[in-house]
Amino acid sequence: MLVVMAVLGLLAGVSMGAYQKAMARASMGTETSAAKNLIQAYQLATTENGGRFLLSKDPTATGVLNANGQVISMAEIRSRYPFRLAPYFNYRMEGTVLVNRNEAQIIKLMGPSGFMYDYGLSVFPALGINRYLVGGSISPNGVVQYSEECVQSLAQADQSVIVFASAGNPDVDGYEYVTAPLGPGGQWSSAKWSKDADAGNYGHVDGRFGGKAVCAFLDGSVRALSMDELRDMRLWSRKAALENNPNYQPK
Repeated sequence: MLVVMAVLGLLAGVSMGAYQKAMARASMGTETSAAKNLIQAYQLATTENGGRFLLSKDPTATGVLNANGQVISMAEIRSRYPFRLAPYFNYRMEGTVLVNRNEAQIIKLMGPSGFMYDYGLSVFPALGINRYLVGGSISPNGVVQYSEECVQSLAQADQSVIVFASAGNPDVDGYEYVTAPLGPGGQWSSAKWSKDADAGNYGHVDGRFGGKAVCAFLDGSVRALSMDELRDMRLWSRKAALENNPNYQPK
């Protein structure tokens, strides 16, 4: 009887491990699909904007609608990328900015609907945008931050770099933007990534898939890359790629 119980316990452990691995693969597959949807929408927005990339944050934006077709009055909500990109994926928030468990986390923090839900969705999309190095971010005084480093249009896009990456913070599997390991916008921790790490210490990039993050590139490709691989600045910065310098330091 003891032998039988031991064998059953071993089988249960193996089965649980296999189940957890299968669920992790399924979650990464869902996020990979979302990244493909986002980068396709981003490319469409670029085409309709005469080759200029969507600004990652634009406080001057007006007439921005939420998923219910209502005009968003609060500048902080409409300035972030999710609702400004939403027309290009037909406002299908599920499978684009809402992926796996982040919607449930947003609802827990902000409620299931209304102004606060929209606020949460704008702040916590599953995939953050490469704010300072692709498209650019408008500062309070109305200029593009780090414009010398940022690729802003197809005319400048002679290298394919990351546009979106799995993002996170301590409360939600998502964040509105991500930053490169050597900035601008702050540098990553030198500590090796662990499953208990705070993504905020890594530019909000979240290696939630066994130390890997899903990344979508300007050329439309989507790849899962390890946090060690993502320390290569050539993946983030056009200038780093052109100089073939993995340790490029933006000015």
